Amino acid sequence: MELIDIYDKDGHKTGAVRDKEAPLGPEEYRMAVGMWIVDKGGRIFLTRRSMEKKYAPGKWENPAGHVQAGEGPVHAVIRELFEETGITVREDQITLLGRSCTWPYIGRDFGVRMDVDLESVRFQNGETSAAKWVTFEEFAEMARAGEFAQSLTDHMCDYKEAFLAFTGHPGSDALDFLTVEAVK
Repeated sequence: MELIDIYDKDGHKTGAVRDKEAPLGPEEYRMAVGMWIVDKGGRIFLTRRSMEKKYAPGKWENPAGHVQAGEGPVHAVIRELFEETGITVREDQITLLGRSCTWPYIGRDFGVRMDVDLESVRFQNGETSAAKWVTFEEFAEMARAGEFAQSLTDHMCDYKEAFLAFTGHPGSDALDFLTVEAVK
């Protein structure tokens, strides 16, 4: 059993703590975090969800997970990145890209610029099964083709401009199909 704090739609803890799998009321949210890694060449690091996952098995995403009870989003994203890939980052290396709110999740997505040798990536059993670097153009095509976990595109709608700027593609219309209306 994994315990999580329950949040309101504004991202404030309500004081309730529950099992991650417990049902939520209409005004209750779980907090999820994600980490975007971009290398010096502008490529985007992606991981593949294990086929053992209940939600979106085999789909591609950025390293991500849930904030545990008593944990903050920055600590959670650093922990999740390490658990899923073996990659370590420090708090002072990461940037908040954006916040999202798509019931039942409040999201916090972060970015880090670093080069990672794919040979050094360590996968978490039952969570991740592969990793790859993609160009921005390949990323956009994967999104159009539905190769990502739906949660990735749902959350990205709320911070798409910050993501584009972080990847070096500000003003790009390559992800314009990612709109709140398109993913709901």
